[in-house]
Amino acid sequence: MFGVCGLLLLAACQSQPLVRHERPEPGLQGQTLPGEARILDVPYSQGVRVVGHDAIHGRDNNVQLSWVQHCAYVSSTGGPFPLIGAERADADLQGVAVIDVSNPRVPRTVQFLRGSGSLAALETMDATEAADRSVLAAGAYGGDDDNAWLDIYDLSDCTNPRHTAEYRWPENVHTVTLSRDGRRVYGADLDPFTGHGGIHVLDISDMENPRYVGKFGATRPDGSLFEFATHEIEVSDDERRIYAGVLSSRGGDLNRDITTPEGTPTAARLGPNAGGVYILDNSDLVEGRPNPQMRLLGTVERGGWHSVMTANIDGVPHLVGGGELGACPGAWPKIINIADETRPFIVSEFRLAMNELENCPPRSAAEQASMGIMGDAGTASLHFNDVDSAVDTRLGLFQFMWAGLRIVDIRDPAEPVEIAYFKPGDACGGHVRYAQETGHIWLSCGQSGFYVLELADAVRARLREDR
Repeated sequence: MFGVCGLLLLAACQSQPLVRHERPEPGLQGQTLPGEARILDVPYSQGVRVVGHDAIHGRDNNVQLSWVQHCAYVSSTGGPFPLIGAERADADLQGVAVIDVSNPRVPRTVQFLRGSGSLAALETMDATEAADRSVLAAGAYGGDDDNAWLDIYDLSDCTNPRHTAEYRWPENVHTVTLSRDGRRVYGADLDPFTGHGGIHVLDISDMENPRYVGKFGATRPDGSLFEFATHEIEVSDDERRIYAGVLSSRGGDLNRDITTPEGTPTAARLGPNAGGVYILDNSDLVEGRPNPQMRLLGTVERGGWHSVMTANIDGVPHLVGGGELGACPGAWPKIINIADETRPFIVSEFRLAMNELENCPPRSAAEQASMGIMGDAGTASLHFNDVDSAVDTRLGLFQFMWAGLRIVDIRDPAEPVEIAYFKPGDACGGHVRYAQETGHIWLSCGQSGFYVLELADAVRARLREDR
């Protein structure tokens, strides 16, 4: 997959030193040149260097990344999946890859989890580490309601997850998010074009006997309730706030300027200005009140429906939201001020040059046939977005698929500036970890596998000096 080790430390080449030279991308920012929508012999990079790499035995369908302690977990599609360019179905490599990163220079896959939920989890996976437990939840992405399986694992020994329960949701969920204490699983339910959906909640205080709590819509201040189609949620540390990326709703508050008929799959209804973000008060559930409600506090129209993360920038609470995929100009992250939860507002957005309409190539026949919903391989479009720290935020960590990981200084939220990138050529789309204790950055990409990166010395020095 790589020429004689190339930039990377592969299992067969562990005695070779890592090459640390930067290789700036040619062309426009985020542009994939003809023939380059593949694993490159030497990745394009600037401002970062590779510490270690694991090709996950060469499988080509990696999607989501989760982690606890010194372990990474990478889900798979379970077979061909055009959204990330997956073409093969290697049965013995399917499932959640468990990667031991205790030596970050030589991370290694130690096993695969292949339960009913974890076999093809795609985006439906999350892990958390609390004071008294570490938990992994992995679910069957995109299945029908009869196959809406969720696997729960005890990660006390993170390299050897212990399967504690298999649970079937009443409806299939698209993504899962664990509470910080590892005692509840929140499942995002969406019918993307009708607005139907909501948030399912599962109590896993007893990890061997999950208990279904219920499905929740959004409750307005007047007590009225409506469904909403949420893709992924973020839960605050105290669990009293839920930040939901919402594609559409039954509340009449989103997509009001989109003229295409409701229920019709169109690029506009999946685009960067579709949907928004809900801020929900989850105190009823946390305090054990009877008939709990998730109470809508604030709405950010066009704030990013696919993934939303909390950030604290210079003491001011923010969110970073974003859309997903699509043909050029794709999707990109948006920075949202939530100091007043009832009046949140978009401060800025971060685009690559290839997210500007004037830089888009003519649409291919396949893109035209999908009405722009599906972008070709090589399109620079956001998938998941993260930050280095939710409590002291400096950096945005944005996975732009074939444009790779883009690392952005967001300390001035009104003027986000790219300071580094890593672009191996294949589609990089899952969540990203910034390890505070080491400064290492963990990510996974569709075909090339799992990486440990670190910022170049000059970039780290500038961040320290600016602080």
